[in-house]
Amino acid sequence: MTKIVSHRGANHFAPENTFAAADLALEQGADYIELDVRESADGVLYVLHDETFERTTNGKGPIGHALARDIDMLDAGSWFGAKFKGAVVPRLDAYLEHLRGRAGVYLELKYCDPAKLVATVRDLGMVRETFYFSFSEEMRRGLVEIAPEFRKMMTLNIAKSPSLIGAVHHASIIEMTVDQMRRPGIVEASRKAGLEVMVYYGGDDMAVHQEIAEAGVDYVNLDRPDMFDAARRALRGAAA
Repeated sequence: MTKIVSHRGANHFAPENTFAAADLALEQGADYIELDVRESADGVLYVLHDETFERTTNGKGPIGHALARDIDMLDAGSWFGAKFKGAVVPRLDAYLEHLRGRAGVYLELKYCDPAKLVATVRDLGMVRETFYFSFSEEMRRGLVEIAPEFRKMMTLNIAKSPSLIGAVHHASIIEMTVDQMRRPGIVEASRKAGLEVMVYYGGDDMAVHQEIAEAGVDYVNLDRPDMFDAARRALRGAAA
């Protein structure tokens, strides 16, 4: 069965990239939590998507210009709803420790020191539970050099062909869009290349969730774990 990767946690129901979003995603059937990693001015790794604080916290300016002691005081929940007031911007180590043994984790490196991330994951014993990606070539290159054993994902859009995912990008997972998944032979070609297949879908059309479930890919990276879990359960029930 396709594993659910919850994009920034259950972000439709709780503030993204928070402990609450992760916990709710797991309640909704997620197998993996996707998160974004950035670094403070004094070198602490945090779970935050944007380069700046404004959209998802009561802070201002770039995270790279802020000290950890000040980031730890920010409110990352009130913007989403009053009941989430006081939610923190999670430190990466605390967030991973919170998920250890409960879920797999997909880490997207926005911008940080890859060596610090690798050390954190190794110290927590979570190498097998995790996989990695970055849109930054610097981040990807750093990971390949420092942690060749880490599982890495590459998008079809960047790699251009499934045959190049492993050879050029040293990755074992390919991510594609729903439209790309629909192209005749692309999933089969990915499997022949020895890759696991992940489909990204950011919408809430139940028919599309059902289509992805029926395609039998390895992972789906999405914003509605609750909907895909329902589609997955229905498919399992029909096959029983």
